[in-house]
Amino acid sequence: MSIQSIHSTHVPRHSIGRWGVLLTLCLGVAMPSWAQVWKYVDDQGVTHFTNEPVAKGLLIIAGETQPAPPEVADLGVLPEEQARRTLNFVESQNSYKVNQAQLKAAAQTHGVDYALVKAVTATESAFNPQAVSHKGAVGLMQIMPATAAQYGVRSEPGISVVQKLKEPGINIQVGIRHLADLTRLYPGRMDLVLAAYNAGQGAVSRAGHQIPNYRETQNYVRKVLAMYRILQTRSG
Repeated sequence: MSIQSIHSTHVPRHSIGRWGVLLTLCLGVAMPSWAQVWKYVDDQGVTHFTNEPVAKGLLIIAGETQPAPPEVADLGVLPEEQARRTLNFVESQNSYKVNQAQLKAAAQTHGVDYALVKAVTATESAFNPQAVSHKGAVGLMQIMPATAAQYGVRSEPGISVVQKLKEPGINIQVGIRHLADLTRLYPGRMDLVLAAYNAGQGAVSRAGHQIPNYRETQNYVRKVLAMYRILQTRSG
């Protein structure tokens, strides 16, 4: 079975056979290889992965033969189960192993829990430093160029801000500094920290300092918090 046959994830609950196949694939059974993996969020705020190009999708894997990322759409499983699938996928990727030390060092420097940094990065880009979203967010921690500018990242002759943000060292510094600032802005409210990281501080303010009524943001907060709780119980 190719991934094209499972890229749509609204599965009727009575379709037990197909659900079982999807779940088996999600849990890491050997699958055929393909060149690209795309991530996108539908109008219901549900995250999908597919190897077919999507106009408003985020390219997670390009031009390499790698296992498929876990399916994290709502198939009736708990957020914790979805989070574990994502972690299992991310931790198998070379890009995670290569960038882990930089992430840990920057988290320590800026006083941010590494478990939070890892959960955010896994959810944002699956640790792909070349990822660019349809909204223009770039790199490992999916930084918008406007946010990067707030932290002093500027274009130079021959190199744009986007190119700079594809450099893991720059992206990590900006992303973690931003998380640190949001943590100070919303003390004791990790849900608002994540909502602001995903939707922006303005959206949180307009919502009366609550999670905005965006399904994508609400699902994002639930997913990252579930992953964060898992990571807090173990190291690495």
